[in-house]
Amino acid sequence: MPIASLMQRFVDDELVRSATLIERTRAGTVQLLRSSIESAPNASERSHHFELLEALQRHASRFDTRFIESLRSRVLEELKGPVSASTSGAGQAGELELMDEARVEVDIEISRAMQLIDTTAEWELRELQTFTSTLNGQSHVSAESNPMRPVVYAGALWQAACAVCVLEVQRSILLRLAAGVMAGLLRNAWAAASTRLESQGVEPGVYRTVLMAPGAAAGNADAMGVARGVLSALLARMPGAAGSSADAQSAVAPHAAELERALLKLEEIFSQRMVESSNPLESAPESLEARLNRLKDQRMALVASAGKSAHRRVVELVSRLFEAILSDESLPLALRSSLARLQVPTLRVAVADAVVAESQQHPVWLLMERIAESSYRHPQGNDTRLAELLTLCASVVEEISGAPSPTAANFQRGLNRVDAFLADQLQRQLRAGKPAADALQLAERREVLEQHLSHRLANQMVPVRTTAGLRRFVTASWAKVIAEAMLRYGEHVEPTLGYISIVDDLLWSLQIPDHPQSRQRLLSLIPELLRRLQAGMALIGLPAAERQSVLDELMAVHTQALRRGSAGGEAALTPQEIVQRMRDEVVPALSDLPRFGDSVIDLSSMDTVPADMLPPGNGTAPLDPHADVTALRVSDRRRVFLQGRWTRVQLLWRSEHGQFLLFAGESPSRTHSITRRALERLSSAGLVQPAQAQTLLQRAVARLSSELSFPT
Repeated sequence: MPIASLMQRFVDDELVRSATLIERTRAGTVQLLRSSIESAPNASERSHHFELLEALQRHASRFDTRFIESLRSRVLEELKGPVSASTSGAGQAGELELMDEARVEVDIEISRAMQLIDTTAEWELRELQTFTSTLNGQSHVSAESNPMRPVVYAGALWQAACAVCVLEVQRSILLRLAAGVMAGLLRNAWAAASTRLESQGVEPGVYRTVLMAPGAAAGNADAMGVARGVLSALLARMPGAAGSSADAQSAVAPHAAELERALLKLEEIFSQRMVESSNPLESAPESLEARLNRLKDQRMALVASAGKSAHRRVVELVSRLFEAILSDESLPLALRSSLARLQVPTLRVAVADAVVAESQQHPVWLLMERIAESSYRHPQGNDTRLAELLTLCASVVEEISGAPSPTAANFQRGLNRVDAFLADQLQRQLRAGKPAADALQLAERREVLEQHLSHRLANQMVPVRTTAGLRRFVTASWAKVIAEAMLRYGEHVEPTLGYISIVDDLLWSLQIPDHPQSRQRLLSLIPELLRRLQAGMALIGLPAAERQSVLDELMAVHTQALRRGSAGGEAALTPQEIVQRMRDEVVPALSDLPRFGDSVIDLSSMDTVPADMLPPGNGTAPLDPHADVTALRVSDRRRVFLQGRWTRVQLLWRSEHGQFLLFAGESPSRTHSITRRALERLSSAGLVQPAQAQTLLQRAVARLSSELSFPT
């Protein structure tokens, strides 16, 4: 999609000013560091602040340059839209998106900085969004219209911090301090930007007023559906003579022929292809906005043709709801075009059965909500899954609108077709993600085995007196060795049996009896013991530093044991000879395999919620995150905060013990593997939300309620 020239000019102007912004931010951060060195509560913090002060002064140009470059690239990504953001860094189809805790900690810090900027400059940011929405050609204000959002600045600040700091803790401190300084500067900068745009003749957009349907409270499980009876309440408020809705079921409209002509006229309005209304030069075919205007003009004639007052209220309500639905900008244009053709069949059914205008559970509304909700999970316009959905919807709508006398059964059959299609699409995604699911299942088996083996080894080591380091090695690292061997080779074959039996030899060597024969046995045991230990450590890819630490501790224990009987025996070795023998026993390292479990998302320390990411309503997180995650079923959809952005996901698979979950992402080639513990932590922080805060019908009802409360 081409970028509007006015928006491009605004972005270029802001990027030019970013050099001054980061210079002033750095200067303010330096002042804060100087004043905080003396007031730091402990020596460690004083040391970090002093080193940060030196780094900022020594690498000032590097800090500024990295920020400007990162800001520019992030803004360009925002301008390109969700396709770029969703696919950047994506692997091949079926490939897992892996995140370790280090990356997650970065997201946490960025979210904190983003929240600080947003809360400090909230009003100025909201005002600027009214202008950027106009620059984007939008009729109403949206946060996404502004590519210069807090998350963009927070992410660029983190990159700048990484350019001058090596330690993660110092990067975090620098980001927090710099974000506080920048927040105040951005408040002034965004206010000035709004003033400049206004002076250039840009008119601010209008915020859409949305009233929640009576009784629908966000954050409550009942809010996912329209409040019971709200349609009936709206029906009673429709213009018309006094009468009950029951009259509509028992009486036949006296103006049936006139109503039929009005319905045919209405059908003609949306019988042709529509185009984007943002192109003012396009004259044919007609835009959606123009057709909506014609639809409103036709509504009065349509209502008048209904005859009986009860019928008129039904026609009025259904017509107004369709106008609200077709104005919903969250729906793809092609989908709105298909849904528009359902208005005439819906009116025919509603006139014969007033339940349509009274219950949100009628197949008419369920079908439209299912179609709309399915489209939200595919925000990328070039997604083949969205194209398949639109093709199916067109076929379903064609079948319903082509029926001579449509009934609720026609809509129910359409709903069944959509459900069958979605089930088939889910199965195809699961088949594509099977390699990822197999890897996760293996990871869970490994984890369960490690926990079981670790418990058994800990019990076995209870009577053994040794160092803390060797105890950790046996109960943790060696448990991983045995588990890996069991999974790779089997439980009752070599080398698994060898890795299990070595535990007895190792524990014996840590507490040998003070007897010459025992020391002689230890001397003959050490070479083979070391060889097998190093083979096991190589099997799990134990870092070289940890390997050496274990060998050094083991050498010290064995040296002490041998020293007790080394006086005079010809076969006894000196400590130097023992050390030399241990060093000579080196085997080639096996190929190191990446530890899958270490790469899976674990967000255990995410304890803040970005200001713009708070759930609607009171913002309270689920009372029981464990129950919330347990309740997740395959095909359920959620919005999750990952990698610094909200992303829509759908649960494809969960492991046998429920410790790993695999989600489909917004891109066909994206999957997200998440540990249960991580998802529970995200849920407790309010970072797992329903896929859609309001359903399609909820939004239509809210809009209609607003129009009735505030007539224009």
